[in-house]
Amino acid sequence: MAETRRSGLRIHYRVEGRGDPVVLVHGYTASGWSNWVASGWVERLADRHTLVIPDLRGHGRSEKPREVSVYSTAAFAADVLAVMDEEGIAAAPVVGYSMGGMVALELLGRHGDRFPRGVVGGMGSYFPPGRARFALGRSHPRSLAPRRRPLDALAYFARYWSEMDLVALNRVFRGVFADGVPVEAELLPAIRQPVLVAAGTRDIFFEPAVALARSLPNARFLPVPHDAHTNAVRNPRFIDAAAAFLRGEVAAR
Repeated sequence: MAETRRSGLRIHYRVEGRGDPVVLVHGYTASGWSNWVASGWVERLADRHTLVIPDLRGHGRSEKPREVSVYSTAAFAADVLAVMDEEGIAAAPVVGYSMGGMVALELLGRHGDRFPRGVVGGMGSYFPPGRARFALGRSHPRSLAPRRRPLDALAYFARYWSEMDLVALNRVFRGVFADGVPVEAELLPAIRQPVLVAAGTRDIFFEPAVALARSLPNARFLPVPHDAHTNAVRNPRFIDAAAAFLRGEVAAR
């Protein structure tokens, strides 16, 4: 566990594994632990990668200001860059899920020299009509995402909720989602790196994710069968496909 203040706020992060670095960026209300450790990503990737996992401002164990003005995708990107600089990492692939996918697109488009490829999961080029603040959804019984035993689920949600500041999260929502645009359209042509876009077939972001993959110059789309928004990230098919893509074993479009 470590911290940095290079982006102007106290940002907590963890570094796991060994090998070539990869940056993992969590989603809205989540944390590095809930999005990447509890979902199985660290277990599956840490033997071949050094995983750099920040808690973005307003989330996890990082500082949680209650001013809307401090929250934006650019500010979250600054948190990620601060952690990389603290660890002396000049460049690394980036993986972002849900809101973290918005941050990944910001990093790929505006700091492309530091991010040679990326994975964007559970996010698209537009927000689906009628979306709610939380994209939950129910998975199909045929989903490959591991099911938590009741006691494990209880322990997971206890920690998940213990790290939340609901007032700060409200400010995050107003600062990041208020304009209704997950990524600026003019930024997409600048993202020429290989990108893997993935979404559960039962996710409300599935069609927006398809549109995102089509709009990127060098992208590949991965459907995650039978999964909704909160489950697809735990699906081993998605994790293994992302791992192969990060190693360059899967071509883009």
